[in-house]
Amino acid sequence: MSQNRSASAAQNAPAIAGSAAAPASRSVRLPGEDLSLNEMLRVMDVAREMRRNRNVAEEMFRRDEVRTELRSKLMRSAQLAGDRVTEAEIDAAIDHYLQNLHTYSDPPPSLKRKLAHAWVWRKRIAAGAAAIAITIGGVWYLFLSPIAPLSPTVRAERAVAAEQATAQRLVDQIRALTSDPAIVNQAVALQRQIDASGTTAAEVTAAIAAKNELATMADKLTQAFEVHIVSRDGAQSALERGKDDLGSIFYVIVEARDAAGNVLPQTIRNAETGRVETVISWAEQVPEAVYRRLEADKRQDGMLSETLFATKSRGTLEPSVQIVGPGGAPIAPGNRLTDWK
Repeated sequence: MSQNRSASAAQNAPAIAGSAAAPASRSVRLPGEDLSLNEMLRVMDVAREMRRNRNVAEEMFRRDEVRTELRSKLMRSAQLAGDRVTEAEIDAAIDHYLQNLHTYSDPPPSLKRKLAHAWVWRKRIAAGAAAIAITIGGVWYLFLSPIAPLSPTVRAERAVAAEQATAQRLVDQIRALTSDPAIVNQAVALQRQIDASGTTAAEVTAAIAAKNELATMADKLTQAFEVHIVSRDGAQSALERGKDDLGSIFYVIVEARDAAGNVLPQTIRNAETGRVETVISWAEQVPEAVYRRLEADKRQDGMLSETLFATKSRGTLEPSVQIVGPGGAPIAPGNRLTDWK
């Protein structure tokens, strides 16, 4: 028997040793120890939802308890009062009571109610009032104020004021350029016309035209040049234009030149059309005697020896005619043409 015990002990020894060594070979892991951050967050969401559901369930159970208690009290009250009601009627009354338990309705209209609503909506009311004030102020500034940039009247006033300031500057310039009283008086008359201008479209247009005339006067007063009859090979020097039964009108072709001989464009009014044009050459009317004299001069060698027609000095508006007539005196200025071809 002792031999059998030792044999069985020998057989069981490895099994016991193996079972004792097993815990040493693997570590004990707690639940959730190997969870990632996202898995832990999901577990927390599930726990939070379970807690919320539990609170809801508790509230529902509590509501059922309240309903049961209320039903019991109402039934007892009805029995004591001698009223014959059923549980269904009691439940309907309880349902109606619970449905309207937290229903809100406005108090009767009053000043306090209006003030309360105004206090609740104070931020929106303030924002709306600010928007209205800004809108009204913007409209007033843009269209109604004395400096309104979009007001037609203010814009017209500014335009007239600008023309008046420019006119004053041009008149001062004209006074410095000439001592001729006729020219100064003409400039002053134009300035007074501009100063008296109103703000209507027609008056503003007239003021601008008067200012442009002053600017042209000032520009002419600064110029100094000579007017010569054109005398070049292949260039026309004069022309004869018939005028129905009244005979012919004679012209010479001229151009303005500065001291260096450069041709200067001039603003000339065409006697036939009335249009004012800027040209580099034009035709000046001369008596027939002067025309015949110049014609004979050019036939001699194809060039004119007498070419100076007029001179323009600084401080004057129009050139002074220098070419003489049969009596030896300068001829009177005549009509001008800008298109004779």
